[in-house]
Amino acid sequence: MERERLEAIWERTVEKLKEVVREFKITEAELHEAGDYFNRLGQSGMCRSLIDVALAMTSVDVVASKSGGTRPNLEGPYYAKHPFRANGNLLEHEPAADAARLVLYGTVTDTTGASVADAELDFWQADSAGIYDRKGAHLRGKIKTDGSGRYQVTTIVPQDYAEHDHDPIGELFRAMGRPNIRAAHVHIKVYVGGELRLTTQVFMPTSEYLGRDYVEGAVSDDLILRFEPEPSARGSKSYRAKFDIAIAASPEAVAS
Repeated sequence: MERERLEAIWERTVEKLKEVVREFKITEAELHEAGDYFNRLGQSGMCRSLIDVALAMTSVDVVASKSGGTRPNLEGPYYAKHPFRANGNLLEHEPAADAARLVLYGTVTDTTGASVADAELDFWQADSAGIYDRKGAHLRGKIKTDGSGRYQVTTIVPQDYAEHDHDPIGELFRAMGRPNIRAAHVHIKVYVGGELRLTTQVFMPTSEYLGRDYVEGAVSDDLILRFEPEPSARGSKSYRAKFDIAIAASPEAVAS
């Protein structure tokens, strides 16, 4: 970051924080308590995560407003290199007996409405207990759109999960009386010609935390799936959900 930009950001940040101190009549002891908290936060390696929780979606939305298309979202900490799934099945083994099945499908277009053939879609998600497979590739995988830009994957409905129970971020949430829960979601990356054009998340309408996801601004109506129940021979619930994806018409339209 160039010096002039850094200095301007510092001065504006201090100016805004002074407003908060005046508004809430924050004492010196409370400022020192905050400083001690940030010391613990730094020692835990969680500073970047807390910034993401509070501000990253604001940054994402500012950039997205320049490109249009499907609203981007955070990558999160659990992305990995994923295998191709020729049949679109993200399950490497049978899920829990009560896991609801989900077929996620749709079309990838650019913002002019033209379909995007051979786009690479990369998916990853938690399971029905809210746990990511971090050793294997269960509920992870890549597919390509067909000649009409259509895609379809078979997976399960993920569950909400807690992520910061034992670190200073969770400590802060507990002090504020806020839940330390992420609303259930599926991550998606979209590549065209090998170039990343979108990273987003789609949210489950079954989640109890759509209005209380701890990532500020992550959940929006346009990213919440609408489930269509369908018959299941397995006894568990089964749904279909359509999610169409629009990407900027050219890579140059996507801000870095």
